[in-house]
Amino acid sequence: MAGLMAFVFVIRLQLGVPTALSSWIMSAIEKKRGAANSIDRPKIVLLGGSATLFGVKASVLERELRIPFINGSLHAGLGMAYILREGRNLLKPGDTVVLFPEYELYGFGEKNRRDWAAITYLDFILSRDPNYYKSLSWHDQIEIGLMTPISRLFDGIKGRWTPVVLSVESQYNPYRSDALDSRGDMTGHRAEFRAAHSEDRDRRVCEVLCRGLNLDEEGFSLLKDFHQWAAKNRVRVLAGFPNMVHRMEYDNTVTDGVELNIRSFFEDMGVQVIGNVRAALMPQEDFFDTIYHPTEEASVHRSERLAMQMRPLFHVQDR
Repeated sequence: MAGLMAFVFVIRLQLGVPTALSSWIMSAIEKKRGAANSIDRPKIVLLGGSATLFGVKASVLERELRIPFINGSLHAGLGMAYILREGRNLLKPGDTVVLFPEYELYGFGEKNRRDWAAITYLDFILSRDPNYYKSLSWHDQIEIGLMTPISRLFDGIKGRWTPVVLSVESQYNPYRSDALDSRGDMTGHRAEFRAAHSEDRDRRVCEVLCRGLNLDEEGFSLLKDFHQWAAKNRVRVLAGFPNMVHRMEYDNTVTDGVELNIRSFFEDMGVQVIGNVRAALMPQEDFFDTIYHPTEEASVHRSERLAMQMRPLFHVQDR
């Protein structure tokens, strides 16, 4: 009991202390909130993980459809619940949200965080959203604490008396808030900065498209709750599929089944679905550093194709 009390004390001592690791995510959230609040007429918010942050240009969609857009997407490592929670902060009555969850994100729930939550989630919750942490049950609070590396806990304690100082980047790094433009889009991840080799981009295969997706995953219930909230607040919901590197492993009926499950889930709620899985698969050479992050040039082309698909949904006439 004494050990548990000491552990809880250590967690509470560093709770809410900003860290360098979560700095760019918090800055991105603040910038996106500011951009959303600056628009005084109905807008469209793109919501998902970094596949949409890197891969869909709100600025291009706004130019093509002549409707205000905000890219509200964050980091899939925050989990489905947190991304949807932040989406609520960007939306007002009369707005539209377009959901582009990564396939893994459907399984990133709050009841199974031990299966997926990494340091990105743990650090962000402890350092940037202490009120959310305190709102959790004691079981969840202790679980998050036990999942957090001891070195990270002590960094937080040290930061209470010695605030972290962010160093100036010596080379290109897209994971910083000043890489976001006025519409929340990631910028600067141009093909010229693309590494010759990247394990995630060059070798990783999306397991969900190979083994299938179960509608019992917690992400679906979280999306259903979000849809109910949207209906009460007069927010229109649309859905689509995330851009991703094409692999020959996806050329099978399992991938077709994943699309069918996702499409059926949304359409059963009356949510229109944009495009399909295969139309969102792109050549590996179009990607920057992971299977979900297209280069900036490829994201422009991807967004132009999306604009064509979205025109009928917003009664936009061809120019």
